[in-house]
Amino acid sequence: MCARSSFIASLLAVAIACAPFVTVAAHAATAPVAPTYELGWGGDGTGPGQFRGAYGVVVDAHGDVYVADSQNQRIQKFDPFGNLLLQWGSGGSGNGQFSYPDFLALDRQGNVYVSDYFNNRVQKFTSAGVYLAQWGTGGAGPGQFNGAEGLAIDQAGNVYVGDYNNNRVQKFTSAGVYVSQWGTSGAGNGQFNGPEGIAIDRAGNVYVDEFNNPRIQKFTSAGVYVSQWGTLGTGNGQMNEPGQLAFDAVGNLYVADYGNNRVQKFDGSGNYLAQFGAVGTAPGQLTGPWGVSVDAAGNAYVSEWFGPDRVQKFSGAGASLVAPASPHPDQPVWHTGTYGTGPGQLGLGYGVAIGAQGQVYAADTPNNRIELFNSIGGYMSLFGTPGSGTGQLSQPYDVATDAAGNVYVADTNNNRIQKFTSTGAYITQWGTAGSANGQFSNPRAIAIDATGNVYVVDFSNFRVQKFTSTGTFVTKWGSNGLGAGQFGFPADIAVDGSGNVYVVDANNNNVQKFNSAGTYLGQWGSSGSANGQFSSPQGITVDAQGYVYVADGGNGRIQVFTGAGTYVTQFATSGPFGSYTAAGMAIDATGNLYAMDVTNAFMWKFAPPQPRIVAVSDVGNDQGSRVQLRISGSAEDAAGTGMTITSYAVYRRNDPTPGPAWVGSPAPGADPAAIDVTGWTFVGSFPAHGESEYSVIVPTAANYTSATSIYDNAYFVRALTADPLTYIDSAVEYGYSIDNLTPPPPTGFAAQYAVGATNLQWDPSAAPDVSAYRVYRGPSAEFAPGPQTLVASTPGTTYSDVAPRGGWYKLSAVDRNGNESPCAMLSPDQVTIGVPPLAFALDGVRPNPVTSRELAVRFTLPVTAPARIELLDVTGRIAAAREVGSLGIGAHTIDLAAGARVGPGLYFVRLRQGANEQVTRVTVLSGR
Repeated sequence: MCARSSFIASLLAVAIACAPFVTVAAHAATAPVAPTYELGWGGDGTGPGQFRGAYGVVVDAHGDVYVADSQNQRIQKFDPFGNLLLQWGSGGSGNGQFSYPDFLALDRQGNVYVSDYFNNRVQKFTSAGVYLAQWGTGGAGPGQFNGAEGLAIDQAGNVYVGDYNNNRVQKFTSAGVYVSQWGTSGAGNGQFNGPEGIAIDRAGNVYVDEFNNPRIQKFTSAGVYVSQWGTLGTGNGQMNEPGQLAFDAVGNLYVADYGNNRVQKFDGSGNYLAQFGAVGTAPGQLTGPWGVSVDAAGNAYVSEWFGPDRVQKFSGAGASLVAPASPHPDQPVWHTGTYGTGPGQLGLGYGVAIGAQGQVYAADTPNNRIELFNSIGGYMSLFGTPGSGTGQLSQPYDVATDAAGNVYVADTNNNRIQKFTSTGAYITQWGTAGSANGQFSNPRAIAIDATGNVYVVDFSNFRVQKFTSTGTFVTKWGSNGLGAGQFGFPADIAVDGSGNVYVVDANNNNVQKFNSAGTYLGQWGSSGSANGQFSSPQGITVDAQGYVYVADGGNGRIQVFTGAGTYVTQFATSGPFGSYTAAGMAIDATGNLYAMDVTNAFMWKFAPPQPRIVAVSDVGNDQGSRVQLRISGSAEDAAGTGMTITSYAVYRRNDPTPGPAWVGSPAPGADPAAIDVTGWTFVGSFPAHGESEYSVIVPTAANYTSATSIYDNAYFVRALTADPLTYIDSAVEYGYSIDNLTPPPPTGFAAQYAVGATNLQWDPSAAPDVSAYRVYRGPSAEFAPGPQTLVASTPGTTYSDVAPRGGWYKLSAVDRNGNESPCAMLSPDQVTIGVPPLAFALDGVRPNPVTSRELAVRFTLPVTAPARIELLDVTGRIAAAREVGSLGIGAHTIDLAAGARVGPGLYFVRLRQGANEQVTRVTVLSGR
């Protein structure tokens, strides 16, 4: 067996030159650990954070917890520690209202689906509780429900709904379009008696339990029956009124065993693994557990429907791991593994990868296996045994995962790549020993791009080979040497979001960058210990923003660069817990870095240097135009780090964003990890002072108004330093602001009926944002304002409704964001009877032409206000005039020539009152 050395380059060189390591027998996994109580929150009541029937529960990718508070007719959202973030909903059947919401599900975009039981529908919301859509009505036809219950969403976004009283499962698209259904009433295979919980595994199989027939049935995604397990009872694997189902990251199924006051854990085939909970109200005990959900770290959240009405969190690792209070790059969040051959131990780990559900895969090279851990370091399982057969491994140096969760292993001494499912089931392999296309000589590193192409470092052939996800050869590049595109010791490989390929070279002490076809783009690095220099660099990875992390093995540190090779920072410089030699690395969805330490046989987890917008939430009880950002501070925002964060700046996109994956485009040649602020507006800043989380309120560009006019405000946060050219940007996050305040009901509502019309009037609203008033008419006081009863929408304060007398009227005010006030109401006996309203009119002079000494002018004044009648000649000179406003409302006649000298000729008579004016002509035949 080769000597184990602390100097990584020597170790690797010897490992390849010598005979393979002595093989170590694989160990079977220990019995699954039952989660242990960690914390709880809630209590019976109607206040914020309390519950009246805590029903379904679901956890999102950030660890935030959504709970269906069924009898309070609302959804409540909490952070992982039980702090209330927001709530939405009320009793009713309108959009966003509920009649006993019970089950919840999340799609890959974070949208929340709610089964609204007595309203016989499914409603869809954003993660901020903004209503998006709904489908379903009462009935037994396709797309109808008789008690909408369990919910689950597959990888393609299809939604499966348990139709409780119709004893079937229905399948819909994410937009609510009916696809198919299966099930009838009964106890046979594929039949149901009250289908409740639904869960879907990574392969797309659908698991359904039944409240009145305690069992779990497994189906294909098309509803074809596969198998079942469970009977009525209290023993292991038996059930009594099962509720919600949930899968963890490695395919174990959790069942809320309501009647037995416990949660049971099974593998995907129905084999009993463990359970937790016992009847009672003490911490860790359960009374009527109805909902269960499992986060990426394996923590289980359980909601209790009655009694204590609470949510409890159970640690997936069986015990909490110790972590620093304020982790930063020189203080890893945790480490896992010890040197050895047992489950959870590492012989000499090199490669690491992150699964689709956040699980961590470690290539345990000398033990010839792949081990799985949860994101807080808890051992989960392993696969692989020594050998060259299918699914066996010989010195696996690296591991990678694709978007579908498949696992690829660089089986180095067997000169092949093997592909497995997320749980380690063998799928396929390719490669043999040699130097031809598709052959290998010690494949030791592997990476996968966004489209599933597989890049392999073919170590002893000094090249990179590219394959499809099924192993079809695509291209290759590289040779032995020191020049551009050549390699001396290609140690690791990574691919960024744009498909660029980075190879770290331990002998040439550099990083080379290529496009996806292998075209050389550039390089950086040289031998040394200064910033940007390397001593036998062994690992490389790229985060979602394009920052490149290099494990600088001989210098015992990790360095961070932009995609163009500009040095940014470094960490773990002194060795966080003694000497430290970083090798393979991987970064999870939230920016945490996992690094293999071949000196200590550990895996370390480091907090991300980027700040992160944890949530974008509407500010309640305002007119909108503001959101609150919860921001996780940069890991550099602490004493003793590589850079000093002085403050944080918040930027907002200037216009609606086209979609959740859209980000700003950097200028040509600019740092791809930094966001080009062209098209963004600076909206605020706040000082940095070493906190792990900050909260700030910032303005939005526009409010959400309806499901058809969603304004998606986009934000990012920039961590600033004393050097204006050194900063770290967060990813872009999105959110809505909502006008939460409805206008007050209108006042001064009155009406008068005359000649076939009811003339309505009211006072202007005191609310500054009222844009219109809606007039409704119905047959009784109980009529509902709505599209069928709406007779007018007007910005003014009067309306004449041409309709028979006797209707009831309701009047509301609507603000510019669509919020409608409560209604003011008029009954028929409140409508007065009046004469027809008068119109301003100049009837003219009678007779015309005038042959007498009298110039009789007839006119009508509708209001009491100053008015004037004038007689003008053809030159515009006033020949006679009278003030007539004092005559009041009504029809009048005056002698305009009285007291005036009017000669024969053509004249004009003009009547004015306020803005009203009318003119007529008159001919005078003889002088007066």
